[in-house]
This record gives sequence, structure tokens and C-alpha cells, in this order.
Amino acid sequence: MTAVLSPEGLPFFIGTYFPPRSTARMPGLLEILGEISRRWPKEKEELARRAERFAGRISPPGKPGRNRMAPRDAIDLAFEALCRSSDTVHGGFGTAPKFPLPGNILFLLAYARLHPESEALPLAVRHLEAMRLGGVFDHLGYGFARYSVDREWRIPHFEKMLGDNALLLMLYHEAGLAASRPALGGVSREILAYLSRDMKSARGGYCASEDADSGGEEGLFYTWTPGEISRVLDAGDAERFCRAFNVTASGNFENGRSVLWRSALEPAEGDVINLDPSLERGRRLLFGERSKRERPDRDESVIAEWNGLLLGALSRLGQDDGLLLEGAKALWLFCREQLFRSDGRLLRLTHGEGSAAQKACLDDHAALLWGLAELYGGTGEEKILKAGERLSRQMDDLFLRPGEEGLDFLPTDGEAFPIRIRRGEDGGLPSGNGMAAYGMARFYRFTGDPAWKGKAHSIFRGFSSEIAGFPGAFATLLAGMAEIETVDARKTA
Repeated sequence: MTAVLSPEGLPFFIGTYFPPRSTARMPGLLEILGEISRRWPKEKEELARRAERFAGRISPPGKPGRNRMAPRDAIDLAFEALCRSSDTVHGGFGTAPKFPLPGNILFLLAYARLHPESEALPLAVRHLEAMRLGGVFDHLGYGFARYSVDREWRIPHFEKMLGDNALLLMLYHEAGLAASRPALGGVSREILAYLSRDMKSARGGYCASEDADSGGEEGLFYTWTPGEISRVLDAGDAERFCRAFNVTASGNFENGRSVLWRSALEPAEGDVINLDPSLERGRRLLFGERSKRERPDRDESVIAEWNGLLLGALSRLGQDDGLLLEGAKALWLFCREQLFRSDGRLLRLTHGEGSAAQKACLDDHAALLWGLAELYGGTGEEKILKAGERLSRQMDDLFLRPGEEGLDFLPTDGEAFPIRIRRGEDGGLPSGNGMAAYGMARFYRFTGDPAWKGKAHSIFRGFSSEIAGFPGAFATLLAGMAEIETVDARKTA
């Protein structure tokens, strides 16, 4: 996001990404700023009015609207909306660029538990399988890139981020179990191998991301030519590998290079995800060769939100694996010691070897709350429940306005900001309100305490009008509602 602000801090020009200098396809940021600088002295009053109009669109109303729908109705409407927006040919939602949207998959898996007869689980499986076969997945070193630039999941933006991979770690595991697809569930082990090898900080948490570029070129670390593969593998194996992973002489990416991606034409052992022994051997040899290349830079920041998401994922998997549960406990210990001030206030991130800094926003609290819910589900330890209750109270103190329902993004003890930000709809990652409601629903599942259910329903009511208009946008929040409905249905069965 690029925003140019008035002196009062209101945006009057907003865009996404602009290159430093103009290209044939888009204007450059330096040229845009130059034009704004020329126009500001004569047009600042009109630009200030534009800023006020923008602010009115961005800042939500102070009170929820009158449209109060039942959670069950909203859940069904969201499922219908996601079915309409799903790509039945290539998997995923929408067209290009195409993001994993883990909140949507989380909702589909929750809906499938509530309605086992529905198409929710097959839809989630199709989405996950398509991503795993596409170039958005790193077939040599594992882990997922941020998004695909095309509809088919073939060409990624090569940046890898912890938040996406943390949630996908859990979702592949859950979908594999629900669909009785061990190979699909095994993708979670591949993601875990990547995170443990390449993203773990020496200080104990997990780093934020890896860049898309290396050697001054995007994707150079990840892409191949047939000649490079032939220098590593025997002729027959090289030819077969290139055919299986769509590596050609002309390339499918820039400068004649190819992104590795697979079609579903050659299933092995009954599942398209598995590789036969010769392709697996080639994968290992090429991974070793790739390790000699210049690696993309790693952002060493340890972010509370994304580590909270990984805490939740590790804890969920740890309910069936003692080693992973111990890893989750160690991650929580790191978060507790490094991301909280001495007075208990959560902070957002640590930089390199520095101490934690910047007061945490709603998304940090919500992700860590969910992580604690899953950790409590795996351990049953009272001290984890107490930590979750303390964090929930801190969220109320910092983000809940008196007489309202739903939580603000920025804390009351932070610096002044001219626009109120309050959202429940998901973006590339789940929203803070959505994650908070889902974490509260999970605490309700594990404790049976109706107070958790009441807090989650309060968030739902705070966004009921917006949900009525765009139910599919609130997937994570409604996954929490579906979780509560499932728990209650079991109680009355």
C-alpha cells in the first residue's frame, strides 16, 4: 500500500505498488511524488477535501447497523458466496493474481464439520491440491510463496512469508485427516521442514519472510534451465524431471528460465502429490545444487502476529505429536519472554538482536490468543488458559470501545491516528477480529465456558451489517461461528 498524506495525516492519494521510476506499464513513485509536489501549492484545498472523502470511506461507523442476522444464516450465506467465487478449473478463488486465502480454507473445513454432506471439504481439498502442484509451492525446498501472478498457480511472486506458511501448515494437516488423504496431510510436514530449516531465528522465534530477489533478479534462486538440470542429473533422469516439472528450453518465466510446477497427469501410489523414487532422487540432488546459489535475503524481524499463527498451527498438530507440542511450548516461552513488557503489555516485533519494540495491534493479540487456545487444547494446562484470559482482557482494554461490539485495529494506548480502523473482513491473512472470534470459539470448545462464546458472538454482532452484504469476505470470523455451532450441536445430540 502506498499512501500520500496531508499534514493532518489523512490520505489523498492511495495505490498499491509503484516502481521507483516509470515503466511502460505503470507510473513510477518518484514521478508521482514530483507531480503531487507541483500541484500541492495550488490545489491543496481540493486535495484536503479529497482526503476527507477518503477518510470517510476508510473509517467505519461507530455503531453497528440494524441488520442482525443469526450466525447460522450468515455461515450458510458465506458458503454460498465462496462456492460462487471459487475457480472450479484451477482451484482457489477469483482470477489473477491469486492468493492462498487461508481464511477461506479454514472456513470450508469448519463448514464441512458442521455440514459433512456438503461440498465444502472437496472444495477445500481441490484448492489445496492445486496450490501444492503449482509453482507457488517450492518443489525443491518446500514452503509456499506469497501469491501466484496467474490464475493457474504456476508463476509465483517468489517472496515467502511466515504468516501464510504457518496457517497452511495447519490447513493441509486438517484437510488430509478429514479427507483421508495422507499425501495431502504430508504437505504440512514439508512446510514444517522449510520453516525449521530456513525461517527459525537463533533467538527462538521465527523470522518474518524471505525476499523474492537474489543476485539482483527476481526468482533467480528458484528457477532452472534444462542445461542446469542436465549438469546435475543423468540424461534420462534430467529429461524425465524436466517433463514432470515443465522445464523447457524456452522457459515459462523471464530470461528463458522455468518455474517448477507439476500437472496431475502422473499420480504415484494413488495420489498426485507423491513423487516416484527417481523424481524424488532428482529433487534431492537439485535441492543440494540450489543450496550453492546466492540465497534471497531474510527479514530477521520476529512478528508477534505471525509467530502467534505458527503457535496455533504447531499446537494443533501437536495434539497428535508430542514433539511438535514441545516445539509449540518452546515457541510460547519465547513469545512470553521476548514479546511482552514487564507489565504484561504485548509488543509487535523484535528486530535482529534488538529488544521488542512497537506496541502490538489487534492482529498480534488475536493471533496469539488463537495460538494459546490451541496450546491449551493440546496441553490442558491451567497456566495456558490463564494466559489466554489475561490476553483477552488486554484486548478488551485496548481495542473495545464502550457500548460497541467488535474491536478496533489500533490500541487506545498508541499514538494518535486521524482515522479509525476497524475491520472484520479478511485480506491475504485473516483479520484481527476474525482471528479473535475463531480463537475465542476454540477456547469455548476446549473449556465449555459460555463467556468465550459470548465474546465471539459479540464480535459477530459488531460486523453483522457488513457480513449481510459480503458474507464471503468474513470467512475467518464465520469459521469461528461455525466452530461454536458444531460444539453446541454435539452438546444437544
